[in-house]
Amino acid sequence: MAKADFVTSIGLLLFGTAIVVLSLRMPRFEGLGVNPYSVPGIVPGLLGMILVILSLVLLVRSIQKKGHRLQLNMGTIRNYLTEASTKNFLIALILSLVYGLLALTRVPYPLATGLYVFLFVFIFEYQFKEKVSSQRRAILFQVLEGLLVSAGVTLVFRYLFLVDLP
Repeated sequence: MAKADFVTSIGLLLFGTAIVVLSLRMPRFEGLGVNPYSVPGIVPGLLGMILVILSLVLLVRSIQKKGHRLQLNMGTIRNYLTEASTKNFLIALILSLVYGLLALTRVPYPLATGLYVFLFVFIFEYQFKEKVSSQRRAILFQVLEGLLVSAGVTLVFRYLFLVDLP
């Protein structure tokens, strides 16, 4: 686990740093006299800083447990690439990238989000070795889940946060 923590902490550290840098580059609306606590980059920046701090804690703990000694060779790399958890991670990553980079730029937010949630749950819950007829209820629940999550998030942002999503 120490080796996994070491690798994960480096990835989270890079991700958190990127969030902080990008949030600092967001507009501050200083010329408009906007309250500095309401600028768009403040929440992502704070979350990015928290992610950096916690990933540093994880990094230090993993180094203390000798997790930095990865002992990489072709066998360990092959084993990692053939594990089910690696396959699941790659599927989730691809789905998320398609959602964030393609779907949200071409499809209305509620539709893109509903499809994303449905596909995500469907891919990880559906039993491909069983008949479709025996899983109709589960599929219906997955469709309903996609609709409810999409509608809920859209309504919360529109009416609670007063932000229209694309």
